[in-house]
Amino acid sequence: MGITPSQEIYDALVGLCYESVLDNTRWPALLDALAAASGRQFGAIAIHRPGETAATVTLAARCDPAAIQAYNAHYGAIDPIRELIAATNDGQWTHDRRELPAETLQHHPYYQEFQQAQGMDDRASIRLDGQDSCVYVALLTAIGVRPDASHDDLLVRLAPHLQRAGTLYDTLAGLRDGLGRRDRLLDSLPTPLWLLDDGRRVAYRNAAAERHAARPDGALCEHDGQIRPRRAPASRLETAILQAAGHAGPRRAARIAPPTAGGPDILVTPLSEDHPDNPLQRPLVAVSVIDPEQQNLKVTDLFQFSRAEARLAAKLQEGLSLSEYAERQGIALSTARTQLRALFTKTGTHRQGELVSLLLRLTRH
Repeated sequence: MGITPSQEIYDALVGLCYESVLDNTRWPALLDALAAASGRQFGAIAIHRPGETAATVTLAARCDPAAIQAYNAHYGAIDPIRELIAATNDGQWTHDRRELPAETLQHHPYYQEFQQAQGMDDRASIRLDGQDSCVYVALLTAIGVRPDASHDDLLVRLAPHLQRAGTLYDTLAGLRDGLGRRDRLLDSLPTPLWLLDDGRRVAYRNAAAERHAARPDGALCEHDGQIRPRRAPASRLETAILQAAGHAGPRRAARIAPPTAGGPDILVTPLSEDHPDNPLQRPLVAVSVIDPEQQNLKVTDLFQFSRAEARLAAKLQEGLSLSEYAERQGIALSTARTQLRALFTKTGTHRQGELVSLLLRLTRH
């Protein structure tokens, strides 16, 4: 059954839900962590597009690739859970063993020929978005394993966060089909992004990077095919690039803090040849400029904060107490509390510390 999930595990999973909206490459980590934390051994995400007879598994955790291929080719079309989920509201978990007749579980070819043959037993499923294309998450136990009530409670608590994240999954997944769409996705990012080859030369830059390098106040500029800090010493960036390229041991990422308060961070990360955001399909180093103000705008848009709510969220991240914020804004403490309750509702959090932790995780991602 595993270890009972803690508040720390819950907070990390909530963070991963929204990181997956801001960065689609985080979905595999979310699915794997979700399966482990909920006492399950397998996980999958599937999409049912209009006009198709069955959902297609697009991402799996701890599953045999041959099993996913078999599901997409045949067993998905006869999966008995389809009708049950169709009758269930978005964001509500269903469980095969609790809600399907024993006769179905014992004799239906889906369970006999596929699920049990793969060593899988009970399944928890949730539809994240029933509009247009439908996005599903399925978590399965191995035969003989029974998650306890705390694991199921974790799934219920996470459901609204998964549902919010899932509404954007199909759009993002569609943009990632094929090299041309991948390029278009990178060019649509507001974050400046450079991809460097093994010789530390620029192999790719998105449109935001071109605009950033042309700005006289940009943190990074280009010179002779390489990127350099415009004002800060170049040594830290060069060291980070060498580390990400694996020239100084295992490839690892680094984050370079701005030389002055309020400036953007520079994120340097290794990019494998099979990474979804790698348009060149060879090992590269990604360098991006993370503007805190830009990240705050993305988070504000994600949760649909009002202007007053966004202002409060930003000040809480800076460390102000609610009473200090109310005093500085010249508003009643009761008004600030109303705004805070709205932030709780929109983010699915319940405590000020939990809210700030989530916001900091997203704005620094």
